[in-house]
Amino acid sequence: MEQVIENSLLDVFNTPLEAGLRSLILLNSYHPNFIDFETIVKLDYVIVYSKDFGGASNLHPSVPNRKGELIIRRELVREGLNMMKKLGLIDGLYDEKGIHYSVTGDAEPLLRLMKSEYTQKLKTNAVWCVDQLEHNGCEYFNRLIMELEF
Repeated sequence: MEQVIENSLLDVFNTPLEAGLRSLILLNSYHPNFIDFETIVKLDYVIVYSKDFGGASNLHPSVPNRKGELIIRRELVREGLNMMKKLGLIDGLYDEKGIHYSVTGDAEPLLRLMKSEYTQKLKTNAVWCVDQLEHNGCEYFNRLIMELEF
């Protein structure tokens, strides 16, 4: 039984579903504000590796050369956002600056039901990340990501 559970968790790791869940929790922490796609991709990275940025423990193991993950992460985040939009959990706002995302009213009740250790850590990291974003702006994370050495 334990092997089945471990395998099912691995089936979700680094998939659009996991990226969509992270985006949903991030956007819920920033509600009612909207976030553009490029910022979501960067903040997704920050949430996963928050310890590198002065936050709580990392969600994923620290591996060398993970800076390249930002390239791979873009497509996962895009697919995850599209999945959450299809489920009615995220809305997109289209304007001259591009697409900005926010949660719908259906997100909060769903997220309250999620109580696993992973989602609790994710929620903690998202709240911390949003606090940093509000106090320091997105450029703060841009600079820190560029300065990272592995």
